[in-house]
Amino acid sequence: MRLIIRRLLITFFLMLIGLIAVILYRAATISPPDIDVEVAEITPVDSAKVIDRFSRGLQFPTVSPQDPEDFEPEVFRSFISFLEEEYTLMHERLEREIINDYSLLFTWEGTEPDKDPVLLIGHYDVVPVEPQTEGDWTYPAWEGTVAEGFLWGRGAIDDKSGVFSILEATERLLDEGYQPERTIMFGFGHDEEIGGLEGARRIAQTLQERDIQLKYLVDEGMPIAEQIMEGIDSPVAMLGVAEKGYLSLRLRARQEGGHSSMPPNETSISILSDAISNIRQNPMDGEFSDLLRQTFRPITPELPFAERLVLSNIWLFSGLIESQFSNIPYINAALRTTFVPTIFDSGIKENVIPASASAIINFRIHPMDDVEKVKNHVRDKVNDDRVVIEEMPRARNPSPVTDIESGQYDLMAQSVQEVFEDMPVAPIFFLAATDSRHFHDITDHVFRFRPIRATPADRTRIHGTDERIGVNNYLEMIQFQIRLIKNST
Repeated sequence: MRLIIRRLLITFFLMLIGLIAVILYRAATISPPDIDVEVAEITPVDSAKVIDRFSRGLQFPTVSPQDPEDFEPEVFRSFISFLEEEYTLMHERLEREIINDYSLLFTWEGTEPDKDPVLLIGHYDVVPVEPQTEGDWTYPAWEGTVAEGFLWGRGAIDDKSGVFSILEATERLLDEGYQPERTIMFGFGHDEEIGGLEGARRIAQTLQERDIQLKYLVDEGMPIAEQIMEGIDSPVAMLGVAEKGYLSLRLRARQEGGHSSMPPNETSISILSDAISNIRQNPMDGEFSDLLRQTFRPITPELPFAERLVLSNIWLFSGLIESQFSNIPYINAALRTTFVPTIFDSGIKENVIPASASAIINFRIHPMDDVEKVKNHVRDKVNDDRVVIEEMPRARNPSPVTDIESGQYDLMAQSVQEVFEDMPVAPIFFLAATDSRHFHDITDHVFRFRPIRATPADRTRIHGTDERIGVNNYLEMIQFQIRLIKNST
């Protein structure tokens, strides 16, 4: 008996040593993916001219207001006229259509029109500047100031830099006499910030009515991430290949009100607070998905050894990875469906117990979930008949995931690496929403990416104060669009 136990222990320790050896070997030998792309020759552009045009474009307050009554059509018409005056070759040689009064669709006919076209899209509408924060800007939000190596103004990142970089690239290629083999289309929406229903969706419907199927589509999305994680020194181009779904639920609770001097055991506010707390304490399950593993593949070799050991052996440490990454907001959002209360409404006076209370909770739905699954999860965790749960408009399921093994993905990666030498490219979920969601019926390949160099500190600039983009980075964006158009043939 002792001999058998001894043999079992020896076998166990040998297996343990072998396992440790495998783990250490994988951590020591993991290497970044080979990049076999030559940097392309820079296409000369008139830097002063393109920067001046972008600066003037930022001076148009093309705001998409939440209240349609506040929409200012003349600003949008003036912006369209500005583009017509500045980008003369595009307007002379490409077919331009104005869709639903304010959105634009350009078609650059290729020499091989039987090939499925490519569509590059963006939006030129912007969010407003929050009242009482105007004075917090380093430079005024609507002046398009060029200073300190940056272009400052609302829309500099989201998404006028995307629109203008496409315009500049196309104008430059037309000027040099370039003619694509594949038809290239450009779509610029006017209401993305309020859902894109009258802009991008109408463009998509127009193409669908014409039975057009796209080779692929590129929209705004993830950036070139700098300082992505502690220990990662080099930037990584984050290529969005899927988009989370969207759902807002209104929770309402009613309870007898009255005078605050004689409070009941429970009030509408406490009932609603308990419901929200139950949801918060029971998040939906996360998953370190195959896509997220691919996200970390090119950056793992640069991590300190301990982190590299864990991420090079995901097969063993997936539970630990999920628990640790759940504490990092932007990675947690890639692991699971997230939720956050955004509006709370109750009470009319400090000494009156409110008879009703309501809250709006916003969910961003992971591709492994859907709207119905989220609603069922909320009902199960709230588990209180006194709380009425109401689905609000604009709910949508997550997008399909673009195949990262496809030639289209390789083309996108090549276009990045031809401009940004030796830069790793990583696929990832896009955590917010874009106009691209309106086009899934006419293409299986959707990419959400802008080569905007961004650090974690820049997150607050998007829709916030001091939105800006580096001057040199904007010039890089133009070069990227040139390579993307040329590679699309």
